[in-house]
Amino acid sequence: MPTYWCGGSVEMEKMSEDRNETSSMFQSRAGRMVRDILAAVIAVAAIGLAFVLAFMLATAFFFVLGLALLVGGAYWLWLKVRRGRKGEEGSPEILVATRGPKGWTVDGMGGSGQ
Repeated sequence: MPTYWCGGSVEMEKMSEDRNETSSMFQSRAGRMVRDILAAVIAVAAIGLAFVLAFMLATAFFFVLGLALLVGGAYWLWLKVRRGRKGEEGSPEILVATRGPKGWTVDGMGGSGQ
């Protein structure tokens, strides 16, 4: 193995040739074109995979959000049915509409037992 040093010698040229050696398949023009096409296909596949994973993550987020809204709505409805709407006295207020001199008016008459 030759010794390399920082100078403009034949050894430096040999070092750069060693680094740039490729397989015999990619030395021709057609081989380089195949290599470029393969690199482009791999790049497009990687970008496509990133978009698919982002779409799946967003879909999972919206699914969990919808499920949470559904459970929250069911809980709210259960509370309304179980407890009902309570006023100050614990019973709903009955409103009575009467016709007055200037139109209809609504007067509160108290709880349902009054």
